[in-house]
Amino acid sequence: MEYNYSNNSTDTIIVTSPACYVCKEDNKIIVDKSKYESWNSGTLLIQDAFPFLGPDEREIFMTGIHPKCWDKMFGN
Repeated sequence: MEYNYSNNSTDTIIVTSPACYVCKEDNKIIVDKSKYESWNSGTLLIQDAFPFLGPDEREIFMTGIHPKCWDKMFGN
């Protein structure tokens, strides 16, 4: 996963998700840098690092797969 530091003093980063397998689009989200690094290193579970993200948003963050694309791949 790629990330770029933002230009503010809140120590946030812009994270680019992997490209979705189905539609090939990626997503960007602004998160706390230290929480991202803790999750990325395996110290925190994603739901603990980013409690404001729902299950669908966490899936996009981890794999890039959107809910509609997931349904296309695996059905309802």
